[in-house]
Amino acid sequence: MDMTDRGRLKQHLISWATASPLAGPAGAGVGTLVLADAAHIPAVTAAGLVGPRTLLLAPDDGTDLAPAVGYQGSLTEPGDEFSNGQDFFLQTHAYAASPFMTVFGPTVIRVFDGNDFEAFLADADRALAEGVFPEFLITSSVLLADPAALSGAHNPADGPALRLYADRNGQVSTSPTGAVLGTVDDSLDTLTERFARTGSGAAALDAALPAEARAEALRGRPFLARYLEAVSALRGLMARGATGLRVSGFGSRLTPGLAESGADADLADPTLPIVLYGDGDGDGEAHIVAGNRLFAVDRPAAQALECLLATSGEVGGLVPAAEVEQLAELFARHDLPLPVPVRVPAAAR
Repeated sequence: MDMTDRGRLKQHLISWATASPLAGPAGAGVGTLVLADAAHIPAVTAAGLVGPRTLLLAPDDGTDLAPAVGYQGSLTEPGDEFSNGQDFFLQTHAYAASPFMTVFGPTVIRVFDGNDFEAFLADADRALAEGVFPEFLITSSVLLADPAALSGAHNPADGPALRLYADRNGQVSTSPTGAVLGTVDDSLDTLTERFARTGSGAAALDAALPAEARAEALRGRPFLARYLEAVSALRGLMARGATGLRVSGFGSRLTPGLAESGADADLADPTLPIVLYGDGDGDGEAHIVAGNRLFAVDRPAAQALECLLATSGEVGGLVPAAEVEQLAELFARHDLPLPVPVRVPAAAR
């Protein structure tokens, strides 16, 4: 497999594990289709699940796998490793075991059962209360599978057109831990219709967790989607060598008095920018992550933004109006709108 194919493989595996969109235009067939048994290649091909954009993966059994790409190992068993037979390896870990596992390279962490889910929730609760994020989860080479299903966030990209898994019995789901949507003989339209009726969360985790238990846990934790965005931000900064950072709203705030005010409007909205900063005092550097963009800013700008986000724009006397105005100018220079309207009382001007 050449470097171009290796890059394509990595992109498709990330999409398959996390339900992130694939680059490029959509086309006929499934984006990524993983088979547990190469004997199902003829069926998925006849059903129209394989198109020009499809990466079809099947276990390398020594036979001609065309149009599939062969692999060794597993993408679905905790503790196992996937290999393309040459230079690419991907580990799979169960969430609850991950703190005790050594990460040697690219790794996907999955919630396989209720024990894993409880460990995931405990880590999220601790991050909210203490600002402590699990080290294994913010490692740059680690990805958490099915983040939208775990947090309750809406992911319009997910569905059978993006990703499918067929087990050894030919049962098909979007995720190895998901609800069965049909078989390898079903068309993409049929599988898509069943996915729409099932719901994306159940479609990704129904085989691992009772639906009501998952729903109840999510109802009591509206911050989960924001938590996973914070995990992603920390992971990205760690890849750039930035460590020891705190995330605004998780265990602390940068602005004096903001935590005591109880303002936390930002915690329920994963689409808002994220403010990160070190533990040092003074006017040191902080970071803003807005979507896929990263900015290094001074602390006054970071304080102005976190106040704006936490209070839904009612910054009051927490930060001077001039700092909010400078923040607006910063966003304007980067063609970004302020995420919430600003309302500064006249007394603060």
